[in-house]
Amino acid sequence: MAEAVNKLKIEVICQPFPLLFGWHAPVFDFISFFKLVKHGIKLVERYNIKLIHSNSGAPCQWLNIVARHRKLPLVAHLHCRYPLRDRITFGLHHVSQLFTVSNCVAQQFINDCSDRQKISVVLNGIDKARFSQDKTLDLRQELGLASTDFLLFTAGSLIHRKGMDLLISAVAIARKNGIPAKLVIAGDGPCKAQLIEQINQAGLCHQVFLLGERNDIAQLLQGGIDVFLSGAREEVFGLVLAEAGLNKLPVIAPAVGGIPEVIQNKRTGLLVPPQDPLQIAQAIEWLYRDPELSHQLGLAAKERVEQRFLIEQNVAVIEQHYLSLLQDQHNALTWSSHWDPKALIKSCGVFLFNIIIGQRG
Repeated sequence: MAEAVNKLKIEVICQPFPLLFGWHAPVFDFISFFKLVKHGIKLVERYNIKLIHSNSGAPCQWLNIVARHRKLPLVAHLHCRYPLRDRITFGLHHVSQLFTVSNCVAQQFINDCSDRQKISVVLNGIDKARFSQDKTLDLRQELGLASTDFLLFTAGSLIHRKGMDLLISAVAIARKNGIPAKLVIAGDGPCKAQLIEQINQAGLCHQVFLLGERNDIAQLLQGGIDVFLSGAREEVFGLVLAEAGLNKLPVIAPAVGGIPEVIQNKRTGLLVPPQDPLQIAQAIEWLYRDPELSHQLGLAAKERVEQRFLIEQNVAVIEQHYLSLLQDQHNALTWSSHWDPKALIKSCGVFLFNIIIGQRG
């Protein structure tokens, strides 16, 4: 990220930070923690900072102190769901404003009894220019695929949560049902060896292709794909699903997390039950046998993305929140304000109960 920002000729300061009460040692490094707080206060003073925006939850643990010391608004921008323990120890209930990328993330804090007025869903945005400027490539030609092959594509880390194994199983089922499906997977990760073994055991060496990590996803999405697939076991938004939609690709994805907020079932794609390769295979067959439906889903997906998920809309919403936070001095954190005792009591109570019954927080 720092490298990307540097290319924009914006000054970047990189600072690793310790985490108190985290999941990994050291969990009680108070000396390093308060050195970081001191460094943060100096940065605020040096650059005359008026608002702090944390682009994930963990930094709020020390930024909360910095913001209160300097009487500044603090925004926590959350791109995933956080375990209860982290919501407590990061101090996420006690910021000026919570930005969540989907309602499923916001629901955690609603369940914690957080003040709903400080919870705002800020949808992720796509830079449309990145797709219009990139030179497309012919994925079929690159892989030596026939024009009659039904080309399926997915992109993401090769980790259990992304469910690539479920997609491979679905392709095996679809092919047994006579669908000439070929699956291309872009991404890398710790499950790669396991997936290769699964591909070999299923006899899909010439039907499933692992491309590895790619930095040209925008080009790949314009490379002659028929359908974009997701097998995610958990996904709070699914930006790549919106990117697929922008390229008029119908999407088959599980109805988990925030995916239904991106994909409208039978309008911009097909939603299936989670962790169900058979249902994925049936959806693949449906779109293969009904190309007109596939085409209409792709057109509707592009329209929806352009209406809701472009970067211009994302920036406009964030700017409006910034202005609102800066115009009212009551949004600034102080040592006596913006504590959320109701949420803290509820969260701590649930956390202790989970410990008693042996459930990890």
